[in-house]
Amino acid sequence: MRLYLLPKTFKGQASLEIKGKDFVYLTRSLRLKESQVITGRDREGRLWDLCIEKITKDSCTLSAKKAETAQERTDALPQTGPKKTIILYQCLPKGRKADDIIKKATEAGVRDIVLVKSRNCVASLEGKEMTRLERYDAMVTEAIQQSGSMVPTTVSGVIDISEIPDDFEKRTDGVARMGIVLHQSKIENQNNDLFNCLKDFDGAVALVVGPEGGLEESECQALIDRSFKAVVLKTNILRCETASIYAIGAVQTIIESSCR
Repeated sequence: MRLYLLPKTFKGQASLEIKGKDFVYLTRSLRLKESQVITGRDREGRLWDLCIEKITKDSCTLSAKKAETAQERTDALPQTGPKKTIILYQCLPKGRKADDIIKKATEAGVRDIVLVKSRNCVASLEGKEMTRLERYDAMVTEAIQQSGSMVPTTVSGVIDISEIPDDFEKRTDGVARMGIVLHQSKIENQNNDLFNCLKDFDGAVALVVGPEGGLEESECQALIDRSFKAVVLKTNILRCETASIYAIGAVQTIIESSCR
């Protein structure tokens, strides 16, 4: 199902005017005509039935009514509240790799993508953080509309890796939490199996993925000391951008299977 992500300014009003890129998306990409209906989703994850009331040269007017069948659609997808959410803590990768990670993580239904600075990060957003986050927000909007995701994904950061445990706690207040840090080798006295860590678990999961050079042992240990589990993926050696998406899919599969 194609989806239109409503503007941040939408607060439930019965009618709204759409211009710019969103106008082009609705009338040219989707080729919607007057009287046609499309499903909209606001920034809190609520669904709306939107009808194209009028189309002019550079704008269109939509009527909005809360979708009566929203619950049926939402129940089939990952929940948007703190429970069963995945938060990706992604250490800054080089080049445009962050773009691919953000797009694919959004399509997969990750609620929060938090950019992280660790010792082996080569990339830096210093001095261009706001501009880059605005670009990432546009990517998230495009990915949500393409995939039809019901999850209100956000991108934030950059935070230091030492801030992750406190940040995770704030984002999941009052909910069961499981922190997972992807590690390149086994750590003594740690349960390195993703399935055993997550089976029968029903709560919010944090995934920490390092940069191309990996995480340093001291960084991993600091997270372990704050109750994070070090996990080694039982597969080939993966690029950081591949590891992120692979782990997201694995976590979703385990949690959904365990909770049936």
